Amino acid sequence: MANDRQNLPAPFRFSGMDMLMLLLGIMSLVAFGWMLTDVHPDATAGYDTDSDAAISQANIFLISHGYSTDGLITHAELLRRTELLGDLQSTLGRNTTVDFLYSENSNQVAAYFWQVVYRPTLEPGESRFANDRAPVFEIELAQDGRVIAFRNLSNRIGAAGQRFAVTTGRINRNALASIVRADTSTDSQARAALAAISDSVFQAFMTFDLDHASTATPEQALNRLLDRQVVSLDSTHLERLFEYHIRRTAFADLDLRLDSVGVTQTPGGRSARVRMVTDAPIAGQNIKVEAGMTPTGVLTRLALEYESAQPIETSVSVALGAIKIGLLVLLGFGFIIVFFRRLMARLLDMKAALVDAMVIGILGGTVAATTTTTLSELFIYTPLWGEILLRLVVFSIVAGAISIFVFMVAGVTDSVVREKMEGKLGTLVLLRHGDFQNKPMGASLVRGISVGMILLGLGSAALLFFENLHLELGERFLSDLVIRPVLGGVFEGFESSYFLTLLWVVGVSSVAQRLNPKPWMTLLFLTVTGMFVGPGPVSFVSQPIALVVGGVSALIVAWAFIRYDILTVLAALFSAEIVWSLTEGYLVAGSPAWIDALLGALFLLSMLILGFAGVASRRTGKQISTYVPEYVSEMAGQERVRRELEIAHQVQSFFLPRTMPEVAGLDIAGMCLSANEVGGDYYDFIELDDGRLAFVLGDVSGKGIQAAFFMTLVKGIVQTLARQNLSPAEIMRRLNTLFCSNAPPGTFISVVYGELNPKTGRFSFARAGHNPVIWYEADKKTSTALRPQGMAIGFTAGDTFDQTIEESNIEMKSGDTLVFYTDGFSEAMNRARALYGDDRLLEKVNQIGDRSASAILRLMTEDVHHFIEGMGRADDMTMAVIKLSRP
Repeated sequence: MANDRQNLPAPFRFSGMDMLMLLLGIMSLVAFGWMLTDVHPDATAGYDTDSDAAISQANIFLISHGYSTDGLITHAELLRRTELLGDLQSTLGRNTTVDFLYSENSNQVAAYFWQVVYRPTLEPGESRFANDRAPVFEIELAQDGRVIAFRNLSNRIGAAGQRFAVTTGRINRNALASIVRADTSTDSQARAALAAISDSVFQAFMTFDLDHASTATPEQALNRLLDRQVVSLDSTHLERLFEYHIRRTAFADLDLRLDSVGVTQTPGGRSARVRMVTDAPIAGQNIKVEAGMTPTGVLTRLALEYESAQPIETSVSVALGAIKIGLLVLLGFGFIIVFFRRLMARLLDMKAALVDAMVIGILGGTVAATTTTTLSELFIYTPLWGEILLRLVVFSIVAGAISIFVFMVAGVTDSVVREKMEGKLGTLVLLRHGDFQNKPMGASLVRGISVGMILLGLGSAALLFFENLHLELGERFLSDLVIRPVLGGVFEGFESSYFLTLLWVVGVSSVAQRLNPKPWMTLLFLTVTGMFVGPGPVSFVSQPIALVVGGVSALIVAWAFIRYDILTVLAALFSAEIVWSLTEGYLVAGSPAWIDALLGALFLLSMLILGFAGVASRRTGKQISTYVPEYVSEMAGQERVRRELEIAHQVQSFFLPRTMPEVAGLDIAGMCLSANEVGGDYYDFIELDDGRLAFVLGDVSGKGIQAAFFMTLVKGIVQTLARQNLSPAEIMRRLNTLFCSNAPPGTFISVVYGELNPKTGRFSFARAGHNPVIWYEADKKTSTALRPQGMAIGFTAGDTFDQTIEESNIEMKSGDTLVFYTDGFSEAMNRARALYGDDRLLEKVNQIGDRSASAILRLMTEDVHHFIEGMGRADDMTMAVIKLSRP
């Protein structure tokens, strides 16, 4: 074991420091659980009234107000009023908010409430479109089961909902008994008297008149109805009706005063609107209760509105939230841009990226398919096979979209980390290959869970000590949002942790590494950006104090990344996210998610046991270096080829003339431009006895290293033959014989070789399948293309070549010029796919032939490059110019 320990890379050795960190993590987790019930508003929520009891209370409310519940499908869930919770934390402070929500008055300021929704069943032949599935009624109840809001939405679904919306006879005699009765009658006597009046009388003679105060007493109003006379209800009557309806709600004990009253025209007739407000704020909130009622006493609407008594400044939170979103979007776009760049450069590990894309895509798709969304309303009217099909469609769409983005992120991350921080990637590679039972993997898991628990402890401590640190809570509880909360917590937790680790940690650290490879730069960048990203598991509202907590959390994560590796950070964020997402099962009394919280704890315990099993195993970190991505091997091969090409280029440059020879009576210029790093063109000057100059220019078939090799072979042969006082034609014959003996069939070279005596002006040359030689005669100011016969070297051997090669002699005069070139000039092609051609070369020489050799070379090259219009060289371009100087 000692030898195994020595073989481990330093970051993967599990030491006493790691055990201390684990102990600190356990203590942080205990503190988290102990402190959270005192600082988290969810601890005040409970399922004392469960969903069945909530539905029962809602049914009683509807029936008592004359509404029918037959033929309706009901659904109830416990919700948070997120805006109210935010206002309470801002005005009271979070800890005071928790204390208030524990009090008896919390039902009047219902931050947690039951929502019961009623939808119609479908009759045979009825449409299944969304309009038919819209709710008929929505009722909100405080946690003690008393109603706080009621919405009659039947008008939105047309005739299909009217059978549910109507009351029995459209009359609420119990409510009317509070304003129409004999002065001496009891409640039961008043209701009995009203029962004797037909519904048609109430409907015909009950009306609103808010412009004139009624002078009729309740008994006079009763007598008017009995005499079939109009009874007008004023604001005083409406207040009494409001008081009647409010008795059975959570606001029965509130001191309310009239705020406004009015009459509106609805599809069902005229309806009065009465708004009452509290005399004094409760928990810093002005409560407004609004009721809608018909002239016959039917309650059509009960609305609740909370308004903070103090103005709340939100601009800072909005700005900080925008910065966070902008930073994450910037990182996302940055990854996409880098992905396409590295994809074009073939610098991506496709296998690793595909593994990550498949796993995260499946997790994300599963969460989406099992999440209760508006789409799930379709399931009410859909058979089992239809629900399965719909969920599969959702799974496919979401999983596909996530997989594409994960593929980009994973590919870029792997490439960037291998380039700058390869040591951080080892355990992540093991995770992708499912290799868990080893020391590095075990160490990373244990350390990551320890760091995750420390982050949880930090979050709960911040909540305890900073009253103004506000929690950001969603509307729905996880138990109602996901089919199985533990699946949502684990799957979504891993997905979000994965993106945060790769997008933020790797993305920001790679930028820091480019600026300065020192660890302090990475630590600084991650801490500063983490202030806005907020890597801790606790979701805080964006505010200045939250930046401080986010910065401390980011500092811990950055330290874990610098000291350890990517998997440690991923395990830390993942474990912390699981615990935080499942706190509902621990905090909310009677929550159905308690079993999920227990399963989540068992899952984390299993991760920890797996980590310790890896630490205790005999497998060391040697396996980390066994996996080499294909693109890395390919890059190594490309680097070898690049180096070989560089060496070949240096060798070729050495064999080409580095300076032009200085021969009395001659002006000489030459150049060779390769299409690739190494080309097959070749030219050389050989100084002979008696002041003569031999010149050779050739073009080997093909390009690259092979062409350069044969060019070198030809150079050696020509250098040897040129000094044997042989004629140009004979040199060509012997060169062909030697070349055919050493080169494989199909390889050939076009060559022009000649000797010039500057004293006499005699130029003798032979041409073996090469481009013509251009001769500019100064006295005539004309150019001629010289084309003696000859086959390419290597094309054929023996007598056929020897008999074909022809030697040509010309007598040059002072000022005459010879231009030699390869087909890289004559076959240069522009965007219109037109060739430059030998004729254009000849014409150009005719125009500039009286210039110096270097000027002719420069002007010819410029003209060709102008012709090809930036298309680039498709072939090697070589040219040499020899001018016989004037006396």
